[in-house]
Amino acid sequence: MLTSIFGIPVKYEQWNKENSLPLYLIERYDFQAAVIDTQKCIMLTVKEELATLPALKKHMKRIQEVDHVPVVLVLPTVSSYRRKKLIENRIPFITDKQVYLPFMGTLLVEQKEPEKEVEKFMYSTQQLVLLYFYCGKQRLYMAEATRILPFTAMTLSRAVKQLELIGLFKVTKDGVNKVIEAKYEKKELFEKIKRYFLSPVRIAGYLEKSNVTEDMVFAGETALSEKTMLNPSRVLTYAIYHKSFDKKQLLTELVDPDKQIRLEVWEYDPKQFTSDSAADSLSVAISLIDSEDERIEEAIEVLLEKELER
Repeated sequence: MLTSIFGIPVKYEQWNKENSLPLYLIERYDFQAAVIDTQKCIMLTVKEELATLPALKKHMKRIQEVDHVPVVLVLPTVSSYRRKKLIENRIPFITDKQVYLPFMGTLLVEQKEPEKEVEKFMYSTQQLVLLYFYCGKQRLYMAEATRILPFTAMTLSRAVKQLELIGLFKVTKDGVNKVIEAKYEKKELFEKIKRYFLSPVRIAGYLEKSNVTEDMVFAGETALSEKTMLNPSRVLTYAIYHKSFDKKQLLTELVDPDKQIRLEVWEYDPKQFTSDSAADSLSVAISLIDSEDERIEEAIEVLLEKELER
């Protein structure tokens, strides 16, 4: 698009200064360098959800401290209100049909926000669905979900929107409070919804047993063997929330199975939906659902049968 707008070639290349940024920025954005004519820029693509305007300005300022060139926000689409605020604050952005580059030129076109087909859940949506399965109620009030889950009302509103789009839930209102209710019983709902789940495992490796902490719970095959008749693996598997662990501690090699454990670093807290020593059953099943080991497949079926009949 930029080439057609400016009539000049745009060259994209890898941006190699990510390691100079704090982890929270690396987790939130994808970075790419671009050269438009002779002007170098950093193209910033949001991985999940766009930050508030004050936070966004701080993020872009921090990035510019590392590489003193313009930072351009890359968005699939932009609402007229957000576009107005971005322009008022002179924040460069591009979408499929709109460009605002105050250091070079501007093209703005009215653009409707399309409703995207849901391919995979956001992790916030996944956790909302897990809460629904575990809450023991047919109807889940968003006010209750806001108290339990670590999300803002706006994030949960986006999660509810994803549930509306997949058509497996009814979303109604009780006064001012939104309520979600599944259109199917638990077992049928899980079968229909499982294709939208993402593995909670961000990265896995090995750790000395002496470094196991109370923030870790059994996961993977170890948790599955605790909950079914599956024979346990010799190497114990634990999980921990990525915000509670420095991934630099992970080892890539299993050297001594008697002195090491396998550690999964999760996108959300593996202790969130459990009160015992193992991660919750549904998250464990989701983390192993692509396994081609027949023993594990059978154990997952048994686990789901028990969990979804409650």
